[in-house]
Amino acid sequence: MTSVLRRAVAPFAAVTALVATLTACGTGPSQVNSAVIIDDHVISVDDVQSLIDKVVKEPAARPLAQQHKLDLVAREVVSQLVTHELLMEVAEKENLRVDQEQLAQLREQDPLAQELPADGSVPAEQLVPALVNRARGFDAYAGDNLLLIELVRKYVGRADVSLNAASLSDYDAAKKLAEQISANPDQGASLMESASSPEMPPQLDVSTGPSLSALQLLLPDDSVLVINQPATDQSPGGFVVVQVLESQVASSPSPETDLSQVDPNQLPFLGKYLLREHAMSKNLRVSPRYGEWNVAEMKVLPKSEASVAGLLLVPGTDKP
Repeated sequence: MTSVLRRAVAPFAAVTALVATLTACGTGPSQVNSAVIIDDHVISVDDVQSLIDKVVKEPAARPLAQQHKLDLVAREVVSQLVTHELLMEVAEKENLRVDQEQLAQLREQDPLAQELPADGSVPAEQLVPALVNRARGFDAYAGDNLLLIELVRKYVGRADVSLNAASLSDYDAAKKLAEQISANPDQGASLMESASSPEMPPQLDVSTGPSLSALQLLLPDDSVLVINQPATDQSPGGFVVVQVLESQVASSPSPETDLSQVDPNQLPFLGKYLLREHAMSKNLRVSPRYGEWNVAEMKVLPKSEASVAGLLLVPGTDKP
């Protein structure tokens, strides 16, 4: 990086200013200095700020400051800490333990040791989680990931979900359909047929089978989920409304289950979705300074994204 000294100092000034803002503004949802409240457990602002401070000291964080994206760091920190708290409770309930052999192998590989580029070449959606992983440290990072993998291994091949699904291009239409189905679950199929176009008819009473996709939909019966599908070269994107008709978990996995064919990096991602139902049972509140907890996507999102984020409507409640 070639620049005069005053230009090199500027990003750190921006970092300092934003950190001060994150520390100074707002109050917790119900207690002073609370970043998150999960039932009677508090994750403090100090805990969150300590990790943010570690991240902003990394040279790789400079592009985030320059691009005014350090708010992504705060949300990622809170998301990871919430996931950790939920995971610890589920792991105890499910009697899960970290595989010590895998932990030793991971420690030898030391995935957090590699220096992250400070030239802005890594997209923020990849850089920010990596920076927060480093700030939390190997034991926290590895422990959570290995427990999430164990959770997936416990349920993969056993879960089977039957569902109705409809694809819509407009979020407001998808949200309206989801709310109608949640209020009238017995009319889910007919509501989807009315809302869908002839070119994109709904899929009705279909089954995931004992596949990985079932893990993302293992929810109480009649739950309604709106999934945001980003546009790709093959698809224009849009929103999928899913009505879970019935979730079943067999006593033993299907003989066709073969996790060796799955990218191991995807397993912790899948594991987070298996924490959804537990998260829904908690009184989970995030301080507005960081955003809003989104149980559909299992992370903290900025309030400005609430109108296009995933949505989960649960039977027996009037809130997502």
